[in-house]
Amino acid sequence: MAVKTIFTDEKLRKLVSEYNIGEFIKSKPFKAGNVQTNILIVTKKGKFVLRYYENRSMESVSFEEDLLKYLNTHDYPCALPMGDSKGEIIKLYNKKPFIIFSYLEGRHLKNINDKQMYQMVKQLALLHKITKGHKPVNFEHREPRTKEFCLETAKTEAKRFKDKEKGKLRLAIVKTKLNELNLPEKLSKGVIHGDFDKANIKFKKDKLTGILDFDDSTYTFLIYDLGVVLLYWTRFYVNKFDFNKAKKIMKIYEKYRPLSILEKKHIFDAFQLHTLIIMSWLLYDKWKGKDLFKILSGILDELDSVGRDEFYKKLFE
Repeated sequence: MAVKTIFTDEKLRKLVSEYNIGEFIKSKPFKAGNVQTNILIVTKKGKFVLRYYENRSMESVSFEEDLLKYLNTHDYPCALPMGDSKGEIIKLYNKKPFIIFSYLEGRHLKNINDKQMYQMVKQLALLHKITKGHKPVNFEHREPRTKEFCLETAKTEAKRFKDKEKGKLRLAIVKTKLNELNLPEKLSKGVIHGDFDKANIKFKKDKLTGILDFDDSTYTFLIYDLGVVLLYWTRFYVNKFDFNKAKKIMKIYEKYRPLSILEKKHIFDAFQLHTLIIMSWLLYDKWKGKDLFKILSGILDELDSVGRDEFYKKLFE
């Protein structure tokens, strides 16, 4: 269930009264999302979204606030954090932070066409280009996208298994795969979205209207986001690797942010690391009733059968 904390209309009415966003009319919890509680709020002035951070510190939330305010100054299609009548943006309820955001119109699509794909990849490249040189405040309070973070997550989840051998086996798979990764320190770093999936992108027909959910955003090497996009859009939603689509994604991205040779050589590793981080998060838990660890482990085996050099050739030669 996406909603973990219940807000009554009476409570929301009181919260909204502290903002200049109009009189409260009604609310509706969003079903989407696995971690934070998100609630649609309708007032006499329009629609807004309350995001209640179930597992984030004030410092971590301030990263997101700073990033979204910065992106809005560059007309990026993301939600705007709203300040209350005193200008305060991050507020507390039951000792946990929340922010009220502007609402982005549009809808989520199960499948996207070539025009929509073009806009999606363009906005990913622009995110990386716009934030070049910008380190949001408290970036060190966001989860890193490193091999060390992935391994520690897997170790924590492995301890939850009653079947200790199964936990050890899955942890061993993650360790082996991580040891094979090569992510040089010289790779370009910056702000990433971290979850550029269809659940976080809105369209009105062929027009992209919003990029949502920066909860996984952090400061790390930029090609991590390309690993995210390639996993979701060229393999996870199809039965086998779609290298033609992968090549198209790379060409669109490079129109707005050219990649260095070093980055191109290690997109293979970024793809694997993102996959391994999801596997570590879901080492124990299932996703929509499916054993996602097993599914993604199979995808990594397919990727290894291609190899880093051949993967590079298929994308760029």
